[in-house]
Amino acid sequence: MATTSRRTAGILATSAGVSIWGASSTMVKSIDGIDATGISFHRLVLGAILLVTVHLVRGGRITWSMLRISALGGVAFGLDIVLFFSALRETSVANATVIGALQPILLAPIGVRLFGEQLGKRVVVWSLVAVAGTAVVVLGATGVPEWSLRGDLLAVGALGSWTLYFVASKQARRQLGTLEYFTGLSVVACAVVAPYALVVGADLSPADASDWVTIVLVTVFSGALGHVLLNWSHEHVPLQIVSLLTLLVPVVATIGAVTFLDESVSALQWFGMAVVVASLAVVVLERPAKEPREVGEPVPT
Repeated sequence: MATTSRRTAGILATSAGVSIWGASSTMVKSIDGIDATGISFHRLVLGAILLVTVHLVRGGRITWSMLRISALGGVAFGLDIVLFFSALRETSVANATVIGALQPILLAPIGVRLFGEQLGKRVVVWSLVAVAGTAVVVLGATGVPEWSLRGDLLAVGALGSWTLYFVASKQARRQLGTLEYFTGLSVVACAVVAPYALVVGADLSPADASDWVTIVLVTVFSGALGHVLLNWSHEHVPLQIVSLLTLLVPVVATIGAVTFLDESVSALQWFGMAVVVASLAVVVLERPAKEPREVGEPVPT
């Protein structure tokens, strides 16, 4: 596939994945009968079972080498799930998701140093505008009933874990195929979070069938489909572009929270989201100043 076609396909896959994530944030917030660690436990256990099954049915194997390469991404991913789900339960959906969207600030120097990525001046400028838009969303949320400083701090912790996950995924995808890698990191994440949930005595019993249905939907669409799309795109799109597209998550999530959870959103927040979307439109239409380094062909999955 030509470089331009690969980049276009990668951007489309990333956009679909982050839209799914935005919707799932609202779904997680809607679960009332179980705590955040319990939701994380079921999300990761079900996700690992699903992905291992698909991987084995397709003729793949679970190897120590696969788990070793996936280990850092798996640990970071498991930590992110626990922290982010906890943030969703303690602060507004808009705040929890928009703080995570500040990731480009952390990733910009990493992508250049580790992966040889370089962006043109217009992309850099509009990236800063997009990040400023997310800051407006956060500032506009202070004082609303759903806001919580503790929840915002949990979201900051999730931001750090999410950034590490992105970098680890970019490196691991040089050696593993998309499904193989995400199966491996899901096994590792489950192995890290499941014992933690049991040790801290997390509530593992959803109150009713609707909670189970929501957890399964979050697992299948956000946990499997969304992340597989994002991990596939890592091979074809610069790290910074993938991260910038995740700025769509707060927009989708906030619209869902307002529509289905009756959360409060100020006019200032809506303005900030409009700035984010407009900036992203410029970013994704700009060609990178330097095409990303080609990586080795992934192991067939």
